[in-house]
Amino acid sequence: MKSGDTSPILAACKTESERQLSQMRKIATDMFGDHPNYLFGVNGSVARRECTSGSDVDLFFLINGKVTISDARKAQDAYRSKLKDVGLVMPAHGGVFENPLKINNLLRTIGGDEDTNEFITRRMLFLLEGEWTFNRQLFEQTRTRLIERYVADDLGDHKLSLFLLNDVIRYWRTICVDFEHKTAAADKPRAIRLIKLRFSRMLLYLGGVAAVSQTKGLEVAEKRQRLEELFAMSTIARLQAIFGPAIEKPLARYGRFLAQLDDADIRTQLKLPGEQGLQTAAYQGLSDEAREFKKDLLDMLMDGLGAEHDVVKALLL
Repeated sequence: MKSGDTSPILAACKTESERQLSQMRKIATDMFGDHPNYLFGVNGSVARRECTSGSDVDLFFLINGKVTISDARKAQDAYRSKLKDVGLVMPAHGGVFENPLKINNLLRTIGGDEDTNEFITRRMLFLLEGEWTFNRQLFEQTRTRLIERYVADDLGDHKLSLFLLNDVIRYWRTICVDFEHKTAAADKPRAIRLIKLRFSRMLLYLGGVAAVSQTKGLEVAEKRQRLEELFAMSTIARLQAIFGPAIEKPLARYGRFLAQLDDADIRTQLKLPGEQGLQTAAYQGLSDEAREFKKDLLDMLMDGLGAEHDVVKALLL
């Protein structure tokens, strides 16, 4: 895979993501006006400002107050239908975001037997990459409340928010384990899932770890405010804010990854089932790049924070 300036592909992905977000927001406002208890949003590449030609729209639906799940599902289906009418690609039915969820359930269920893969996925993606498409005020209020759940009132100034860090780590390990479960059958596309895991999912994970690293030495209110500021940014913007120019080397590799995903022929190769996809030239090239990407991220983390930083120690023990 050739090196070179990847800023054009990063800029193009951001522009297309912003276009789709603007479109989704306008449609939602036209449909639902100022409804106070609906919160619609999006995860995935559009939310991260990394949309390519093969991206779909990972919508999520949260509800507040006395809205019923039945009414919310009708609104959700109508909204999805409108988005399809204007050419936006909806994900397949049956995923973890298929059903509307009450906001209080998202906030309450952290840890314990009820904290299923669905809950941790919805909670972590809301925080790490989520973006609103309807009801910005409720979205920001929900993010504030979620951060307050993770950063306790009595957390010492000298301490990191380990509650949040441990959940970020747990989510990363969960998706790594689930990858094997979801691709175990020979007819499942393994290559594209693995490449996304090693690029976009890994960068998202590091974005969460890096955000927590910035909470040490701050009073509780400052910790919460800093996390709100960082989680309001896209993953790339967040890492740029924390690591500065050191992000440029891994970001160049990430741009090449996005450029490859934007190529229809390469995506076709990566979507081949099982071993077929893993044997393609497209996968082999991206796999080599992924190894170097991981090294670059580790170098950036260690150089930027240092081996003695509490976050680094927490990742090891």
